[in-house]
Amino acid sequence: MKRRALLLAILLCISSAAHADDETLRKASCYIRAYPDFFIAYKEGYLITKDGRRIPFDSRIRSKDYDRMVVDRHVGDDRFNPEDALYWNYRARSEIPTVEKPPIGDPGRIRPAAIFGYMYGTTRAQRMKRMRPVHWVGPGAGGGNIIFVTTVNGVDKALEEVAREIRNLPEDKKKDLEGIVLDPDACSGYCDRPVRCYPHRTSAHAYGIAVDVNEDMSFFVGSHRGEPYRYRNNMPQFLVDIFERHGFIWGGRWHSYDIMHFEYRPELLLNDNGCS
Repeated sequence: MKRRALLLAILLCISSAAHADDETLRKASCYIRAYPDFFIAYKEGYLITKDGRRIPFDSRIRSKDYDRMVVDRHVGDDRFNPEDALYWNYRARSEIPTVEKPPIGDPGRIRPAAIFGYMYGTTRAQRMKRMRPVHWVGPGAGGGNIIFVTTVNGVDKALEEVAREIRNLPEDKKKDLEGIVLDPDACSGYCDRPVRCYPHRTSAHAYGIAVDVNEDMSFFVGSHRGEPYRYRNNMPQFLVDIFERHGFIWGGRWHSYDIMHFEYRPELLLNDNGCS
């Protein structure tokens, strides 16, 4: 009887380890498919790059408190591994959150330094060389704002496609975007800075992969520190859908919401689809 129980325990352990290995491989494939110019394989716990680098994929620490780590201002990007960034599923194309049903988790707020520094540059000088202006949508007909984003991974081309779709929207939908995307007080892309209030984390704006479509800070969770938590949103579903079609995630799907914020993160969209 004891021998049978021991055998069963061993089989369960093997099965669990195999499942964990399959899940890790699945998540690694999200990076390989999302960023084919940089990653070519996953092998023995490492993402393999085109130039032969080996980036550790998983720290093997299974008891990380991600909710605490994301809000802890002393935790830097170097504390996270590529697998950590896929801890929460990003629910693309699902209904947008509401006050009654706010987001759970912060899929996208983890940006491992080893991945993003490697692709987009670890210094301001490296990153600036890769920026180019994109003609963004303007008032009414979509005239002529400029947003700087990186050319790496085709982020600039993806944003151009977003702008094209917005310009081609029916007039009634454009009216829904007035003051939100069309004719806002300001919009922004590349800005070499840390994450607001997190000095040890590099902003997605510094990598040139993020766009704030306006600067209405009343829809940013950080503007309401000390108040009881309440989800706020002024972005329509159709606008979120457009960005997600072109590889961008939305800060409105974060518990720590940043409604104006869109960020190029195709690995999260692939993870939502199971990387099949």
